[in-house]
Amino acid sequence: MQIAGLDGAVTWPTKIAHRLKDVPASPLEEPPLQTHVSQPHRMAGRFTFLSVRRRAMGRITDMTVAQRKWLTHWDMLVAVDNQGRMRWMRKLDRRAAGIEHLASGNLFVHDTESCSREIDVAGNVTRAWFAAQRPQGAEEGGIPVDVRGLHHQPRQMPNGKFLALSAHAGRVKVWPASVREPDKHKADREIVGDMVVEFTPEGEVVWSWDSFDHPDPDRIGHDALDAYWHVRGFPGAADWTHGNGVAYDESDDSVLVSLRLQDCILKIDRLSGETVWILGDHDGWPARLQGRLLAPIGENFRWPWHLHNPRVTSEGTIMLFDNGIHGARPGQERVAFHESFSRGVEYSVDRDAMSVEQVWSSALTDADAMERTWAMGDAHRLEDSDTALVIHSIAMPHGRDDIGMDEDDRSLRYVSEFPFHARSLEYNRKDIRDIVFDMTVRDENDLIHWEVFSGMRVDSLHPKGSGIKLDLRDALLPERAA
Repeated sequence: MQIAGLDGAVTWPTKIAHRLKDVPASPLEEPPLQTHVSQPHRMAGRFTFLSVRRRAMGRITDMTVAQRKWLTHWDMLVAVDNQGRMRWMRKLDRRAAGIEHLASGNLFVHDTESCSREIDVAGNVTRAWFAAQRPQGAEEGGIPVDVRGLHHQPRQMPNGKFLALSAHAGRVKVWPASVREPDKHKADREIVGDMVVEFTPEGEVVWSWDSFDHPDPDRIGHDALDAYWHVRGFPGAADWTHGNGVAYDESDDSVLVSLRLQDCILKIDRLSGETVWILGDHDGWPARLQGRLLAPIGENFRWPWHLHNPRVTSEGTIMLFDNGIHGARPGQERVAFHESFSRGVEYSVDRDAMSVEQVWSSALTDADAMERTWAMGDAHRLEDSDTALVIHSIAMPHGRDDIGMDEDDRSLRYVSEFPFHARSLEYNRKDIRDIVFDMTVRDENDLIHWEVFSGMRVDSLHPKGSGIKLDLRDALLPERAA
């Protein structure tokens, strides 16, 4: 075989064979990307990594074993360039729950089987950590972490250790048995709360914070009685806090934790373990935490509802995805789903004044809302370009007033019984109507639900200092028009 080189043809002694691995094996595995807007010269970074998931239409409680396996035993990590063309992919055998970069430049991917894996640019798993007490048992070649479970997206701290969420259950007496009338209906119940843990690369837990020691277990949230934990190792348990994001604030050695069903972010002092402040609606908090509630100031302020995945910016502000659903606490009149709206939002907290100001949002009114997203979502402030990347993980059909939000209510079609898609939008932060990137993952036939759990923007596909000289934009995959 002859290969064209810089100095002419080079003869290779044997045939060269290359077999792609971990790529789609059927059309049902090919994420249907559509790029609607792309202005590369105005975008931050050159590549967007996305964690793409799929599922069949319907309530999880109604799915067959085969349908459930189809959605839980598959995920696709993809990287697209700033024109929306696919340039890298790796198929996983488990449903992923987030994607981040490690200090090494490798990918840090968590899955729904309580395992986090480090994956290099060639797609190889170089390290893995798993919850030692998980129902699935040990991970081959993995490092055990002595917790019941690991969920959502862990993050690497500046000290090289990892910050993660772990779920555990407790038995609570006379717990609210209704989100419509929480004060009227009570019953003993096992509920799932969250621990925040810090563990070393060797798997040793060196710090932890337990939600059962801090918020009031009687303060429930909408969706508390859904079957979320029933298929995640806690059969029959109710969902109390539903932590879905952690972040480390190096400026004061504190931890931020997002609690979806409590509709808030807690700031936790890592040295004392005490709650520094609470960013969220003020209703229903016990007297001992009233002094920790932040007071809203400024124009266009809006509390987050069922929020997701906070991040600390270089300026110390907090960027997060606000699903915006329900808009009220249990026992209060909720906002109908079609009247809610989802957004990326940035808050600035004044710790001395105990106040919080909304400094940016991708939607200020319902008219600004590009999508309504009932779960997950991600938001990044991209400071080099003064833009913001907002990922709507599960975007619902527009113009419908019959979308139900209660999994146990059979009088309305539940959200997962409608076709949905994912959408990634990059906004000019000075003018939210100025979109510099817009890409959807959507089945044109509305047969497969496509989700994007989270994403990130990077300049290069390979780690700095790796010694790789190859331009991977042109080497990993041929151009694919999105």
